Amino acid sequence: MRTSLQTTLKNIDMNVNLWRRCETLFKHVAHCCSSISKSPDSIRSVGCGRYAFSRPPVSYSIQRYFHLQSVCQANKSQSVTDVSVSQSTDVSKSRDIVEAVNAQINSEDLGRLFAVVHVAGFQRKVTVNDIIVVETSSYPSVGTRIRLEKVLLVGSKDFTLVGRPLLSRSVVNIEATVIEKTLSPMVLSFLMVRRRRVRKLRMQKTQQVVLLINSIEVNSLED
Repeated sequence: MRTSLQTTLKNIDMNVNLWRRCETLFKHVAHCCSSISKSPDSIRSVGCGRYAFSRPPVSYSIQRYFHLQSVCQANKSQSVTDVSVSQSTDVSKSRDIVEAVNAQINSEDLGRLFAVVHVAGFQRKVTVNDIIVVETSSYPSVGTRIRLEKVLLVGSKDFTLVGRPLLSRSVVNIEATVIEKTLSPMVLSFLMVRRRRVRKLRMQKTQQVVLLINSIEVNSLED
């Protein structure tokens, strides 16, 4: 008696699961049928009995899609005319810009200059009397005066010079002084793998160099 009861319950559960799957399938079919219906006022119903579902169609026009696609293709097929700019105008404009920048540099009213330098793999925006920390150990001893060669950009209150990718050494001169060599704070990294008896604790300090920006000088540009 108990075995037959368990078998009956299993059959009921299987039937319930089957009806649930059929219900989900009917919903998807009803949604698909309603989305492809032509008239927006029509409502399709799918199924039988209490498993019949009806949904309003989704407004979507296939003709509109093909119309837009044809318009895009027509726009792409249009010929594009090249705009030619005379070289003399470019040369004259560049000369005017160079003359204006040189006049500003010679007037010595530059304000506070700033620059973007490439130091130890990183770009830093610096100005005079700035202190930057560089993570490297290749710099000379404390008190040495060095020159930062890789200058990407230099600017003032009225103009900005951008390198492609670097500015020439004859245009910009940035000097700095090594004021300290130290170590970074302790960095802890812990690795654990569950159920593998893996426990690793790593403590690391990197060498750092502290630089003081002494001066930023900009020279006149060449035509």
